[in-house]
Amino acid sequence: MKKFLYTLLLSISIVSVSIAQTPEQTVLKQANDMGQSFLDKDYDTFASYTYPKVMQTMGGKENMIKNLKRSFDGFENEGITFLKMDYSAPSKIVTVEDGSMQCTLIQMIEMKVKGGKLTSQSCLLAISENKGKNWYFLDTSGYNHPTMKTLIPNLSDEIDIPGRIDPIFEPDEKTPDQE
Repeated sequence: MKKFLYTLLLSISIVSVSIAQTPEQTVLKQANDMGQSFLDKDYDTFASYTYPKVMQTMGGKENMIKNLKRSFDGFENEGITFLKMDYSAPSKIVTVEDGSMQCTLIQMIEMKVKGGKLTSQSCLLAISENKGKNWYFLDTSGYNHPTMKTLIPNLSDEIDIPGRIDPIFEPDEKTPDQE
């Protein structure tokens, strides 16, 4: 019986260790979940990944969801379709004085637009306030480090926020009958 219990406990330990994710794996998984919720138009889930202070400035979760729906409708009316979202590996994760964790990752959004495909890239700031269990995301497009620090006063100086990244346009290939 002792041998059985020992084997069982050892098996549980091995499974637990193999299931545990690093903070880097968790932030990347949650970024991908956020991106998929965006593509699926699951506004409620998408909003749950939004940094709370940003959601507050947008008038709360319900108002944010209403604005997301309006934006999506506008994109669709203009013939824009979101095809894919991918994320780079996160930068070094920094733990700041209050115990929160911060890093950045690049978000790549591929869209079908009139005449071709557009790939847009932006830098996301990821913040966890519970030791890497849950992450919030904030698009830094158009903002530099000092500007971001006004929104997030404890933003680490170790966090690098790159400038604007120009989108890439790939025109549709023309078939012989279109020429």
